[in-house]
Order: sequence, then C-alpha cells, then structure tokens
Amino acid sequence: MLSILRRFGSLLRPYRGVTAVGGLLVLVVAALQLALPWPLKIVVDDVLRGTTPDGPLGDLLGPAAGSPIVVLAACALAMVVLAGLAALGNYASSRLLLGVGERIITDLRTEVFAHLQRLSLSFHGKHRVGDLAARLTSDVDAIKALLIAVFSVLLPNLALLLGIVVVAIVIQPVFALLLLCVAPALYAVVHHYRGAIKQASREARLHDGRVAGHVTETLSTIRLVQSFAAERRGLDRFHTHSRARLDAGLRQVDLESRLPSAVEMVTQVGRAAVLFVGALLVLNGQMSLGVLLVLLAYLQQVYAPMKALARLASTIGKAQAGAERVDEVLRSDTIVEERPDAVDAPPLRGEIELRSVSFGYTAGQPVLHGVSVHARPGEVVALAGATGAGKSTVASLVPRLYDVTSGQVLLDGSDVRDLTIASVRSQIAVVPQDPLMVAGTILENIAYGAPEASRDDLIAAAEAAYVDEFVDRLPDGYDTEIAEAGASLSGGQRQRIAIARALAADTPIVVLDEPTSGLDAISETLVMRGLARLTAGRTVVVIAHRLSTLRQADRVYVIHAGRVVDSGTHDELAARPGRYREMSEAFFSS
Repeated sequence: MLSILRRFGSLLRPYRGVTAVGGLLVLVVAALQLALPWPLKIVVDDVLRGTTPDGPLGDLLGPAAGSPIVVLAACALAMVVLAGLAALGNYASSRLLLGVGERIITDLRTEVFAHLQRLSLSFHGKHRVGDLAARLTSDVDAIKALLIAVFSVLLPNLALLLGIVVVAIVIQPVFALLLLCVAPALYAVVHHYRGAIKQASREARLHDGRVAGHVTETLSTIRLVQSFAAERRGLDRFHTHSRARLDAGLRQVDLESRLPSAVEMVTQVGRAAVLFVGALLVLNGQMSLGVLLVLLAYLQQVYAPMKALARLASTIGKAQAGAERVDEVLRSDTIVEERPDAVDAPPLRGEIELRSVSFGYTAGQPVLHGVSVHARPGEVVALAGATGAGKSTVASLVPRLYDVTSGQVLLDGSDVRDLTIASVRSQIAVVPQDPLMVAGTILENIAYGAPEASRDDLIAAAEAAYVDEFVDRLPDGYDTEIAEAGASLSGGQRQRIAIARALAADTPIVVLDEPTSGLDAISETLVMRGLARLTAGRTVVVIAHRLSTLRQADRVYVIHAGRVVDSGTHDELAARPGRYREMSEAFFSS
C-alpha cells in the first residue's frame, strides 16, 4: 500500500488542506467514540450503587448530583449527544475525505488518458485497445477502492485503535497488553493472505484485459466476423478468455473468503483472554464492574477496527495489481518526446526534406535505410513502390508520428525535433487510406481538424470536397450522426469527409496515403476532384500505386526495401529500365 501511496501521492498535494481538515475530524470522532462508554460506567458504579459521582459530571451537576434520576438522565443525554456529535463528525470527515478520493481518481484517470494520447504509435501497436481501456477503467477503479478504504476504514479505525490502547494503558496496563497480544498473530495471517490475494488479483486483472481486448476487437470488426460466419470462433475465444478469468476470480474469492474467518478466530481468542482476566480482577476487588464494562465496550470497538484493517488486505492486493498496470502505462516512454527548448514552428511555406533518414519500429531492425526525399513548397511528391517497401513509414515521419533513428526530417529547413509537436502537426493535414471517423455528426467530423472554424467555413470545405453530393440526401444533413468508425458511410463518403477535414484545416502541407484505393469509378472521380482542390497551392506527399496519380506528381521517389532506388518524373522513370518501369508495365498488363 505504501508503494501505491508513494507512486500516486503527488496527486494528493492539491487537496492537502481539505485532507488535513478531514483528518482532524477523524481524530475528533475517535475521541467522541472513546468517551461513549463512560456514561455507562457512571450508571453502574454510582447510580445503581446509590453513590454520588465525582469528577467532571459531579462538578457539573452540583447538588443535583445526589439525585440518581438526575445523574441517570444526564448520562443518557450525554450518550445521545456524544453519539450525535460522532455521527455528524463522521459524516463531515467522510464527505471531505471521500470527495478527495474521487477527485484524485479523476485526476489520475485524466493523467493516464492524456499520457495514452501522447504515447507513440509504436506503443499502441503493441497493446490491444481493450486492454488499455481496462487499465483506464477497472484498474483505476481498484486504486479508487483502496483510497476509499484508506479514508473510510484505515484512518478512522487506526485513530480509534490507538486511542483505545492509550486509554487502556491509563486504566489498566494489563488490558492494553491483552488487547495488543493478538496483533502479531493478525499480522502473520494478513501478511500470508495479502501476497496470495495480490497474485490472484494480478492474474484476474490480466485476464480482464484480455477479455476486454477480445470484445473490442470483435465488435470493431463485426462486419468481418459476420461476413465469414465467424461468430462461433469468436465465441469460443471469448469462452477461453472468460474461463481463464473465472478460474483466476475463483482463486481470488477463495482467498478472500478464508481471510475473514482466520481474522475472526484470532480476535475471538483475544476477546476470551480479556474477558477472563477482567472478570478475575472484578472478583478480586481490583477493578469496578463499571470499568470492566467500559473495557469490554472498548474490546468490542478495538477488534472491529482490527478486523476492518485486516480485511483491507484484499483491497490492497487488488489495488496493487491495478496500480502495477496503470503505472506501466505512465512509465512508458512517449518515444516521440518534445525537447525542453523546442519552439513553435512559424507559419510554414511547405518545404519538406528527409535527409539520409534511417528508422526502425524495433531497435536493431531498421525498415528505412538512408532515405532522402525533397519537396519544394507547392510541389506534389509521390512515393511509389511495392507493398511493404516503406512508403507509409516515410510519410509518417513528416508529421513526426515517429522519430528517426538517424538523419533528419526538415520543414522549411528546421529539424522537426527542434519544433513543438503540436505546432508541426497543426500545419500538416493527413488523409489516410482508410479514413477514421469519430463519434458525432458529419459536420463534427469535418471540424475535427479545425475546431475553431465557423459552420459556414466547414460547409464550404465540405462542398469543395463534394461531401454535399450525399449529405443533401440525408434527413439531418450535416447534423446526421454517423455510426461508430463511420460504419454507416461508404468508403468514398468517408474519404470525401477526410478531404473536407483537411480542407477545413487549411494547412500548407498535405500527406495522402492511397486516397483512392478500393473506390469505385464514380467515387474515385469525386474524390479526385476533391483532392485537386485540396492539393492546389500546397506541398503534397502522396503514397500512390495508380499511374493516374503518379503522372500528376512533380517528382516520384521509388522506394524498395526501405531505400530510395530511383527518382524523377513519371515520364523520366518510365523511360528508363528499373523498378518503376516494371511497375508501370505490370499495371498495363493487368
């Protein structure tokens, strides 16, 4: 638990004042609970025996202290007042401390989400979306459960426990010894089960992530699943993951069920010892019956906190497993890191240069080797080559989605690593091969690249990309909600929305990744018209296989096995022997 508090303790700093007030109220409540049994002692030792109480109550009542009825009424009133004040204080402390816990968890969840967005595509390529979502939700919730337990169980019970021990030492030291004699046995029991529960919880969390990952993967590819009648295979895999999660969960439940029983057994032994010794002292006249009743009340109070603290082992084990998975995300390097002295990029003219660039997704496994590409402002540069040659990787380096292993990526002569990431990416529009849609309306998707643009400007961009050609037929027009990932739109419609998004962003540089791949002739015509408007006056890096696209490029770079093997115009490359001419001939012969 201390490791969790150390790791995430910085999140508590903004709420130190509220936490201090809540902690003070916890101490006040503990003091009130300690005072609760004492009116009972006065009733037994004074009222029932017909003696006048001494001490603060006798001084407060004055002559009336000689009346048993008055003393009895005062004791009853004192118990009600003390209980009421304790309840009020408990409410106030819980409200403050649990509120702090909720705010800390919200801050933590926000920090994890923000970090996930900053992590490079290399990280996301190695982790399943469902597993990352589980870390952001259920694993963070496990930490939340621990914070709630700390504020609502640990602090109040620990304060009460320490207070009872101090009072017991003052009243009868032997009782303090008896109350504490069970502590080593309790510690041994809790320590034994905590490690086992932590391991079982870690396995359960792991399988939670796998279940979530499989569900996310299946639902995001439901069209593929249904097209190949793969529902049974998907269900079988789900059963496999669910069974593994069930087994881990049952092991955890078994351990969590054993712990309270073991704790109860240990505390009953301590309770029996206190009762036996206390009764002997009363029989021998060494202690009054009222004091024994107070100690027995404390006995009830002291073992309840002990058991509550012992049961925290289960919560701690779950939280440690969740914290490890959350911490793994927060400790992951972003890979694409912004230098402390990075400056905002000025408005770019659009010159792009990759100078002797090498890059690999995995250390020691380069996929680009000394690649050099140059695009002057306003030029259209095409990247041609077979699938897997490295074209998309080259294009991904322009907006700095990855950092090069060696060499430089220059924009207007400045190394992109010397510029802030946001200022670079805000001046580069990307139209991917398979356009991504976000939840919302068509207009909100167009505005994704230009959130400050007016509705009129967004519609103008949509019309320039021929989005209006199909939007006008929709009942809600541009305010039509689209299905998740744009499933309710055709490929050509999604592509035109992506082009409109890039037009609305109005950036000096545009990166196009196979923008017409897989489209029918009519959709391709509309997309090409939109692209013509998008690329006018802008520097364009386009990944293309179609000769119609390559012919329009000012320069074509031919990439093979991660190297630039040739460059020139379409006509120049087609006229001389080489890979480009082989590609051209293969295109015409197909």
